[in-house]
Amino acid sequence: MFPKPTSLRLPWYDKEMTIFTTPATVRMYDTDAAGILFFANQFRFVQDAFEAFLESGGFPFSEMFSRSEVLFVVVSAKANYHAPLLVGDHLAIQVAVLKIGNTSFTMEYQLLRGDQIVGNAQITHVCINRENRSKTPIPEKFRGFLDAHVLDLFASTSR
Repeated sequence: MFPKPTSLRLPWYDKEMTIFTTPATVRMYDTDAAGILFFANQFRFVQDAFEAFLESGGFPFSEMFSRSEVLFVVVSAKANYHAPLLVGDHLAIQVAVLKIGNTSFTMEYQLLRGDQIVGNAQITHVCINRENRSKTPIPEKFRGFLDAHVLDLFASTSR
């Protein structure tokens, strides 16, 4: 079904964190003429990971967009590439919530090939009302799901 979250222990962080991780494989159609991952496809990989993350928490993406009164749209997206990816490369995509506001939230993604970080991305979503398209608060049930996945790496070092 859905990948199980993996535990991660960071040496400078004083507690174990659970990070949602999902697999991906670079396919021929993901690459460019040079035979490496076409830059825009990193966003496709993280969007797929985002949808799997939501579904793992009981928020099927298709239902959220067809039945929910609140939609969320991307208002900011950035990605960094640290190593070329080739056809057949197997990836693990880690998903975490970086920040939650009143009407918006920012997701953080890390792409790994084995132990090597090959890319990362940050995407900010804003919640809007389906009817009038105005900003609206994040629904409480969804906020609770996001809260459980906040990656707060600096909490233990800000003493």
